[in-house]
Amino acid sequence: MASTDLSIGLSGLLAAQRALQTIGHNITNANTPGYTRQVVSLIASNPDTSSAGPIGAGVSIQQIQRIKDDLLDSQISNSTSLFGSAEVQNDILRNLESIFNELSDTSLNSRLDDFFSSIQQLSTDPELTSTRFQLLQDSLNLANNGFNSLDEQFTNLKIDISNRIETKVSELNSITSEIALLNKRIDEIESSSITANANDMLDRRDYLLTKLSKLANTKVITNSTDSSVDVLLGGTLVVIGHRSEPLVTTLVGEGVTKIQGVDTNNMTSGELKGLLNMQNTTIPKYMSDLDTLAASLIKEINNVHSEGVGLSGGFTSLTSTNAVNSATDSLTSTGLPFAPTVNTYSTGTITSNGSTVTGVGTAFTSNVKANDWIKLDDSNWYKVVSVDSDTQLTFDGTYTDADAISTNITDGSLYVTVTDDTTGAITKTSLRIATDETLTTLTAKLDGIANLNASVSNNLLTITSDTGYKYSFTKKLDTDPGSIGASTVTLSGNYSGNDKDIYTLNVQNAGTGTIGTGSAVITVTDASGVVVASLDVGSSYNAGDTLQIADGVSVSFGSGAVVVNQKLAFDVTNDPDTSDVLTSLGINTFFTGNDASSIDVARYIKNDVTRIAAATTASQGDNTNALRMLNLQNSASTNNSTFSDFLHSSVAQLGVEAAEKASEKESYNLLLTNLENRRQEIAGVSIEEEMINTIRFQQAFQASARFVSVVSEMSKILMQI
Repeated sequence: MASTDLSIGLSGLLAAQRALQTIGHNITNANTPGYTRQVVSLIASNPDTSSAGPIGAGVSIQQIQRIKDDLLDSQISNSTSLFGSAEVQNDILRNLESIFNELSDTSLNSRLDDFFSSIQQLSTDPELTSTRFQLLQDSLNLANNGFNSLDEQFTNLKIDISNRIETKVSELNSITSEIALLNKRIDEIESSSITANANDMLDRRDYLLTKLSKLANTKVITNSTDSSVDVLLGGTLVVIGHRSEPLVTTLVGEGVTKIQGVDTNNMTSGELKGLLNMQNTTIPKYMSDLDTLAASLIKEINNVHSEGVGLSGGFTSLTSTNAVNSATDSLTSTGLPFAPTVNTYSTGTITSNGSTVTGVGTAFTSNVKANDWIKLDDSNWYKVVSVDSDTQLTFDGTYTDADAISTNITDGSLYVTVTDDTTGAITKTSLRIATDETLTTLTAKLDGIANLNASVSNNLLTITSDTGYKYSFTKKLDTDPGSIGASTVTLSGNYSGNDKDIYTLNVQNAGTGTIGTGSAVITVTDASGVVVASLDVGSSYNAGDTLQIADGVSVSFGSGAVVVNQKLAFDVTNDPDTSDVLTSLGINTFFTGNDASSIDVARYIKNDVTRIAAATTASQGDNTNALRMLNLQNSASTNNSTFSDFLHSSVAQLGVEAAEKASEKESYNLLLTNLENRRQEIAGVSIEEEMINTIRFQQAFQASARFVSVVSEMSKILMQI
């Protein structure tokens, strides 16, 4: 009897002691990350049997269990993964905004404005060396401190992201390895007894699973055969029972790290997904935008600059700066930073009749222009003089084969102007740039121009002029195109019309037979036959007077005999190089490079600012080419936007994206905070509650101790009887 009573008291002492130990464990781990509150589960011991019925046998400890909500933990894991992705992307996007630094005076947009402001000043004072030095300085700031600097910062950011991916993967492998080890240890403990719970190890495993979810979206699979869990990351098992499968990182490019061992396309959230998004999509996009802007600026400025001249008024020698891979390969496929653009139009079946061709199934009007080139059945090329209709062209040259033929039209042409320094005489030659043009064939064409020499060395083109001559690729008029009748014609001005055309002077009324008499009239028609001017050269006209034709072109006539229907045709062009072959080869260009990392000012301009091509003639104060470059500021040449608008659009998109990620981060953080608060309410340790439990079980312990003491005293008394 006494033994049973002592056993009951002892069970109470042990239960209270274990409960107090558990309370102490809770209190000391109140601030331990991932710790879950534990409680001692007590049940009445199996009673003893007697004739009077069951007699209580005291208390037993059923188990020490964790207080947790599995559904809540799953929600926390998912929210942690979403928060991790939003947080890391928000941080990087804020870094991107800092790199652009659009509100500062040193932003790319400000440097772009300074560049065009200097061009505007150059157009005002093209003769001043000081304005040229200012343009050089602003150009260097734009290239080196603008584009180059931004590209370098973007690259460094990519490298930093790449390093962070490697660090996160290393952290992930460490976590999965520890989870696998915990799986083994938990199995060993819990398999030893039905009621054994490896609570602290389970807490540690849950904590690691939450950390893992911040790195990437995970799915935890509880095994039915033991106490281990399997972990799916992006659809790939990274923990399988007691074994982990480490991921491997490989550097596949500067600032580009690839994760092997998992299909990253199946990763939907987490820090790794956010970093991969930044590395593979976001950063490359803004770097691509920067490269697009730089390439467009280089190409458009160079297109215009190459067609102008500096203070010398022309050149005696130029060497290209962009080498081809092979002088005998097509310029469109030989590694040039900007391949020449030569558009072709294949006609239907056409027949020729002297100097005209007639087509069937053609659409000449919408596809072909005067000064384009046509390749006929004899494999020779002819210049289109006029587009008579959708089905008929007039071309320059003689072609008599009347067989049905197929032909191509190309708009690639290059005007080369050679000037005699002594007489000022101008020779203007139009070269066809074909789709299969090579550096060798182009060199031969240039070398065939009188007083011009061209050669290839080290896959670079060099063009020189004979002594006493200069050359250029300007749009200036042939000021001495010839005579109409006995009257010498002199042209002046700069053509400002669209693209290129052919103007034809035609005597409509000869007066009394000479210029400056009676009611003499000369009309001017364009290549389509439309009259653009009717010039009064009758009795009120004095020989040598200048008359305006159209689009900036003027003409004067010397005295001399004329008859009705005498004609004189001459070319006018607003773009001397429609194929942009000069830009492609880097001949007389302003910038070098082809993207944000390589853009720079050409070395010869750094060495000699008089080479800045502000003019198209040798005339003092000529600013026509500077004005053409200035007009590019408002030209929609970059993805149908101006340079500034394109940059603003890219930065604005970055701002929107950053704001979205900041909002996502705030939302997920708020959700995670609420879930964590709820978790603390359920599983967290409350010091006040634990102190109350301490008192409760202290009193239980004292009561059990008193009970044992009473039983002991009773036993002594009974023994004395």
